[in-house]
Amino acid sequence: MDLGQAVAARHSVRMYTDEPVAPEILQALDQEIASCKARSGLHLQMASGLDDAFAGHKTHYGRFKGVHNAIALIGPGAIPADLHDRKADQFPLDNPAERDLQEAVGYWGEQLSLTLVRLGLDNSWAVLDDADQGWWQLDEQEHLIWILAFGHGARAGAKHHSKPMDNLTQLPEGMSLDEAPDWFRAGMEAAMLAPTSLGQQPFLFTLTESGKVRAQATTGLFAHVGLGCAKRNFEIGAASAGKDQVAWE
Repeated sequence: MDLGQAVAARHSVRMYTDEPVAPEILQALDQEIASCKARSGLHLQMASGLDDAFAGHKTHYGRFKGVHNAIALIGPGAIPADLHDRKADQFPLDNPAERDLQEAVGYWGEQLSLTLVRLGLDNSWAVLDDADQGWWQLDEQEHLIWILAFGHGARAGAKHHSKPMDNLTQLPEGMSLDEAPDWFRAGMEAAMLAPTSLGQQPFLFTLTESGKVRAQATTGLFAHVGLGCAKRNFEIGAASAGKDQVAWE
């Protein structure tokens, strides 16, 4: 399975069996985590075979069961005190550093989510409330941002639903979606499959006159994390249509 196939196959799964993840799968996953950690600057950590990989913490939303394995997505800085209490209309964020960090978590977390799918594992994103204590190790002035639960799903994930592509794109004046480059349409088809909080798809992709792509977060919960996920998917979709490197504006 390649990354493009993984994009189509990925569904959020929140209930897992007690079947352990094979050691060779964990080893392959650990190698990908190390690669993403080196490239992203995020402090990524994994734990497996636990009774409760959420360490007793409640999730911000969504019901999970049987979570024995997880990847912690940790970043620098103190968590904003009101982050988990913000409403959808309080995103996108005003602080550039906070925006960039949330987007990086989405981008590299999606890379790991797709890696899990390629390894035959189900997974889902989660936000834990007040997660300063757990199996994860936080350096001074770090906080747990999101967590990826993974394992063997107890049941299949739900079908993807999406807004129409023209609601998520802007094109040069006079250009229709039918006239847009194949790589841009393929990128958008992949971006539309990206996980976002409550399926809100809070992003807009603009094809500029110069052929660059501007990706922006719009109103929606944890919009910048969703944008990061969508950008990684966009790159994968564009590559499948021959665009090896997207020029981001």
